[in-house]
Amino acid sequence: MTSVETRAPARRIEMIDGTARLVEDGAATREFEVRELPEKFVQWQLEYKRRIYDAIERDEYVAFNAGHLPVVGTWNDDALVPNLANKGVGFTPKDEHIQHYLSLVENAVEQIQALPPHAVDETRQLRIRTARELYSHPEHVDWRRLGLLEIFEGETYRNLARRPMASVLWTGNSPVFVSFQVDCVVEIITTEDPRYRFSWAMRRLFEYEPFHVVQTIFPYAYCFWVTGWHDKTPKRRYK
Repeated sequence: MTSVETRAPARRIEMIDGTARLVEDGAATREFEVRELPEKFVQWQLEYKRRIYDAIERDEYVAFNAGHLPVVGTWNDDALVPNLANKGVGFTPKDEHIQHYLSLVENAVEQIQALPPHAVDETRQLRIRTARELYSHPEHVDWRRLGLLEIFEGETYRNLARRPMASVLWTGNSPVFVSFQVDCVVEIITTEDPRYRFSWAMRRLFEYEPFHVVQTIFPYAYCFWVTGWHDKTPKRRYK
């Protein structure tokens, strides 16, 4: 990982005993109940990841990874409309399992970095095997939170530093077009946090796949804590 300078946000989210608290000027001003994602969404994510990993293993071209690249909406209190951006979203292990999976993924990254960046064929089996390990044990995933990396410190970062709340919208492929909006409060985390390290290492496994823009510098990561969701999968309307 590359060392970068970080700054404290104006507002922040703190997690205490499973409750998210919005802290302003050193005092908690609001609390949010954190919830697990629904089973329908979890199963869709697991199945989508399985198909993507199968395609990468067969060296098939993956133009767009819809399960990984939803639209994220953030707000600036002075703006008339929200800011929207596609972001790479993954999941992190539960706290009691994170050291095990972090060691596994960081070890794989260390092996990958010993080779030239373009040596994707030589590392394909290692990368796929490592990525599959967590999702083959879904009971080890913390389905209350999402993991995202911040690249450019642009509008999304500025909004979240002032108003740490976001909505995430996934839309899957045909013929079902599974679609979910997930509403979250957002904890901004820095490079030493195990959740940051895990998200960075997981992305590094697939840095040179076509659905990624190659990027290795990430000043921050986000932990999006789930506070609610809406199933927006389209359905036919009958009289």
